[in-house]
Amino acid sequence: MRIACFDAPSGASGDMILGALIDAGCSPAGIRRALSTLKLPSWRLAVSRVRRGGFAATRVKVVPAGKPKWPGVRSVISRARSVDGWRGRGNGIIAAILRAEGKVHGVRVSHAHLHELEDLDTVVDVFGTLAALELMGIERVHVTGLVTGSGSVMTAHGRLPVPAPGTAELLRGLTVRLGGGLGELLTPTGAAILSDIAEDVPPPGFKVERIGCGAGAKDYGALGHGAADHGDAGRNREPAKAVPNILRVFIGEAEVSPSTGCVVQLEAVIDDMNPQLVEPFLARVYGLGALEAWTAPVQMKRNRPAFSLTVLCEPGIAGEITRAFLEETTTLGVRMTRPERVVLPRRMAKVRTRWGPVRVKVAGSGRSLHVTPEFADVAALARRARIPARLVLDEAGDRAAALAGKAPKA
Repeated sequence: MRIACFDAPSGASGDMILGALIDAGCSPAGIRRALSTLKLPSWRLAVSRVRRGGFAATRVKVVPAGKPKWPGVRSVISRARSVDGWRGRGNGIIAAILRAEGKVHGVRVSHAHLHELEDLDTVVDVFGTLAALELMGIERVHVTGLVTGSGSVMTAHGRLPVPAPGTAELLRGLTVRLGGGLGELLTPTGAAILSDIAEDVPPPGFKVERIGCGAGAKDYGALGHGAADHGDAGRNREPAKAVPNILRVFIGEAEVSPSTGCVVQLEAVIDDMNPQLVEPFLARVYGLGALEAWTAPVQMKRNRPAFSLTVLCEPGIAGEITRAFLEETTTLGVRMTRPERVVLPRRMAKVRTRWGPVRVKVAGSGRSLHVTPEFADVAALARRARIPARLVLDEAGDRAAALAGKAPKA
C-alpha cells in the first residue's frame, strides 16, 4: 500500500502541500492536464527551486491570466459538484472552508465571503493536491508534527489571533500543537486539505522511496519574520535556531497483511427465556467491549425451539462477558472456546455527500479491499433531510468506492 506522510513542524499551506508533492516527483504538466477538466479561467503553474534554511525546496505559484473573483470560480466548481473521485473531494474541501467561514461570521454558507478564495490559487492548490495524490497512486495520507503558529495575523476582517477563527474551525479532528512559531504557519487552505486527506493516527512502518520539500512564501531570515520570498539560495538565510519554512512529504510502500490472533467465543443455548431480554443483554456486552454478538434459532431435544446466544470478545474481558450471560439471561452455564481468526487491517475515513459527511470503514487492500459506509451516519442524514436512507447510502457507497480506488457498483 502506497502512503504519504507530511511532516509539518512549520505548519502547512495549500501551495506548500502541492509544492512538496511536485518536489517528490509529481509532474506539474500532469497536474495541469488533470485540472483542465475543471475549465477554470486561464492560469499557469510557476515552479521554482528556493532555499529555506539548509533545505532546497520547491516553491509553486499559481499565476492567473486575469484576476477572477470567487463568484466566477464558484460557478465553475458548482458544475462539478456531483462528480466522484478527486474532483468531488475538492468540492467538499472548498465547501468545508465556506462552512467554517459562515459559522465564524454567523452567516449562511451561501452568503459566506472568503477573501482567500477570491484567488484562483486556492482552487488550484486544493484540486491540484488531490490530482497529484491520484497521479502518484497514494492510497493513504498521514500528517505529523502539525503546528498552527502564534501571535496574530492581518486579515480582511482586521487583526485576528492565530490560528484565525476560520482555520480553527477546520482543525476539528486533527491533532495539532498550538503555537510552534511566530505568525500564521497553518493557513485555512492547508488546514482544510489536511483535515480531509490525512488520517489522524501515526503512520505505519513503511519503506521510504521519495522525499519532497515544499517551500512556504515567507523566508524567516536575517531580515526578520515574514521577509519576502526572494527565491535566491544566497539571501535571507534563516538563523540556525529557526525551523525552515518547509513542508516535507515522505512517500513509500507500507506492507499491509492480515493480522492473526485469538479471541474468546462465549455461547449459551436457551429455551426458557423471553426473547425481549436479548436486547438489554446485547446492550450490556457491547458496552463492555464485545467485538460481535448474535443469536440463531436452534432445535433442542424433543424438538423444543430455542436460540443460541454467542459473543466474541478479547480475552481480557471474557470474565465480565460471562457474568453478563449469567446475570442477564436464564442460562445455567456458558461454553467458552478460543478460536483463532485472521483480520484485515482497517481504518476509518470520511466521505462527503450532498447531505453531509459519512464515516466509512476501509479494510484490506488490492483484491481484498472493502469499503463500507457507517449506516448510523447514513440513517441520521436521511432523517435530517427527510429522504429515503437508500439515497444517502447509494451516494456514500459510490464516494467511498472512489476514495478507495474501486469502481462503484453499477
